[in-house]
Amino acid sequence: MGAEDTTAPEPVRGILWRLREARVVPALVAGVVSGTLVISFDISLAALIFAGTLASHVSMGIGIFLIGSIIVGTVVALGSSFKAAIAAPQVDASVITALMALAISTQVKEAAPGIDPFPTIVASIGLTSLVTGAFFLLLGVRRLGVLVRFIPYPVVGGFLAGAGWLLLPGSVAVMLGINDVGLHHLKELIKPAVAVKYVPGLAMGVLLSIAMRRFRNFLLLPGLLLGSVAVFYVIVYAAGSTVKEVGESGWLLGTLAEGSLWPPVALSDLGIVQWSVLLRNSGDIAAVVAMASITLLLSASSVEVATEQEIDLDRELRWTGIGNMLAGLAGGMVGYLSLAESTMSFKAGANTRLTGIVSASCCAMVAFLGVSTLAYLPLPVLGGLLSYLGFECMVDTVYEDWFRLRRVEYGVVILILLVIGFKGFLTGVLVGGIFSMFLFAASYSRIEVIRNEISGAYLRSNVGRNLGEEGILEERGKQIYILQLQGYIFFGTAYRLLTRAQERIQKAEPEPVRYMVLDFRHVNGIDSSAVASFRRLRRLAESNGVKLVLTEVPQDVRTHLARSQVSRENGDDVCRLLQDLDHGLELCENEIISSSPPSILPPRALSRDLWEVFSGAGAVGRFLRYLERVEAPAGYDLFRQGDASKDLYIIEAGELTAWYEIDGKKTKRLRTMGPGSVVGESGLYMDATRSATVTTNGPAILYRLSMDALNRLTQEAPELAAAFHQLVARLLAQRIVNTTSPVKSLFN
Repeated sequence: MGAEDTTAPEPVRGILWRLREARVVPALVAGVVSGTLVISFDISLAALIFAGTLASHVSMGIGIFLIGSIIVGTVVALGSSFKAAIAAPQVDASVITALMALAISTQVKEAAPGIDPFPTIVASIGLTSLVTGAFFLLLGVRRLGVLVRFIPYPVVGGFLAGAGWLLLPGSVAVMLGINDVGLHHLKELIKPAVAVKYVPGLAMGVLLSIAMRRFRNFLLLPGLLLGSVAVFYVIVYAAGSTVKEVGESGWLLGTLAEGSLWPPVALSDLGIVQWSVLLRNSGDIAAVVAMASITLLLSASSVEVATEQEIDLDRELRWTGIGNMLAGLAGGMVGYLSLAESTMSFKAGANTRLTGIVSASCCAMVAFLGVSTLAYLPLPVLGGLLSYLGFECMVDTVYEDWFRLRRVEYGVVILILLVIGFKGFLTGVLVGGIFSMFLFAASYSRIEVIRNEISGAYLRSNVGRNLGEEGILEERGKQIYILQLQGYIFFGTAYRLLTRAQERIQKAEPEPVRYMVLDFRHVNGIDSSAVASFRRLRRLAESNGVKLVLTEVPQDVRTHLARSQVSRENGDDVCRLLQDLDHGLELCENEIISSSPPSILPPRALSRDLWEVFSGAGAVGRFLRYLERVEAPAGYDLFRQGDASKDLYIIEAGELTAWYEIDGKKTKRLRTMGPGSVVGESGLYMDATRSATVTTNGPAILYRLSMDALNRLTQEAPELAAAFHQLVARLLAQRIVNTTSPVKSLFN
């Protein structure tokens, strides 16, 4: 509005300021422009449906579209999460409705000669809006708006291309005043007297498409439409014809009902509705529901990208559903978010709900007051607008998709387009659904089900081992083959898993596999068809003497495997289930160690380890005087997570386990330690709180070194303190090596 007018009286300046802050002026302008476009589209789409033998009902058809625009537009404007939302009947659903109306008209005449098919058509439109609205509402309430993200684009592109394909002959039918145009009309269409009626409209559609792609201005389209009407009448008067003559020649929309364009039928007319015919066309109603759902969610997503505003898809579904149910009760056409008008309003600075209200109000003025001048709208302009919409759909899909899609995906777009063009929208929806599942399966099967493939020589359990046991595991750890799985496992990915496992089992180098560990931690679920591959894997393992160890298996997957006899709860030596990968690795390691020759297992004694550190029994005895001997029972907590660090422990006998508590509920084992291990040194050296809880697995003998004792050791026997510090440093370094080895193996 420019700078504030300081010369105006204070009350006037206040009103101007409030209008500016409320964005009233931009909202009014954008609302009127949007309303004009919505009305233009409503008239064109009504002419598409009510053409040929139904042309006498075109005025009521316009009312059906306008009442849908009024109700859906108002409800969405009030409830949408996007304030500049403009909702109205869209071309996608209208194309299917046109085919349904034509079929109903033919079927009513066959089933009940002499009965006007118009009430049945109105009932079908209202019922379609009700069903579509209820479906929208259900999706929104169940928060299923995200489902649109899972629809492959080639399927959506095929639907849009099919809509564009059907719009082009539909626009020709509108301009010629006939029901439909097909290949059997080709001889008639090429006659000059006929071609002159539709070629200008097609040319107008091409010019509109070029202009709208080259120039970005929200006033351009309504300006071009008004200019096209003006050019038509200039040509009429230049040719010396009169309005009456061109009207009688079929160049104009025709005489419309005086006054209100709504309601389309009286309540008494519902008695002649042919409900059996409606039932026969329920497939087309389902096609409208499917197409409208896809288009609404895609339009909302596109508005998000174009305006950089987040839209709540579930809220959009709920409010659009309510609007369509109300419109259905009034006999109105299905409507939902309009991408072009909504984006235009936002970029015009009219990000307010007032824009949608103004747009719906413009439609209400035409619907309830009636505008006799609508009868003078040229059919080439209305047909040109329809052909523009058709060209836009075709260019966006058939042309541009050639450059941005893989050839197989582009082939799906063309296939669905051809099916819709020759077999109808319902068949196209079915084919699209089949290919949607096919594309999903093909795409998902390319996702690697094996997250990591690691040898047991690199990935170890969190159980502390002495030097002899470490040597055994370094030598024979390759007998453990670990596969960390991910995603949803179905027949395609399960077969690849089986193939990989079979290759490794049959390969004797570097070591024959004795244990195959399958970690399900990152698995979301398993398909019933994939269980067959796991049964084959069990048979393969059993015949080759390999033990399967399944870890962290989700409950639903566990149930699937148990029902199929892949795993058995009791007494199963072939397949065992463990709570997590750590315990699974521990099981395999323990069996490898226990099956090794006893001669290579050195005794686990603290005195021997300390002898190596302090180089002599005298030094060991002097060091032990600084330690306190502790005998701990099973299940005894040396310290708990979060406690202050005041000491460390050296294990002489028994085992201890360090546990990490998550949110005070879930626990994870960090490490199990045996004789010779030092416990609690990190917290003591760093003067930090305990990072884990340490508990004895059974009776244990420990030596405790307090902070005070360590300080005295440093002052009184610095050479012993240095040797002890060296021991701790070596143990910490070994832990780092054990931690980084599995990480390095991921890149091999």
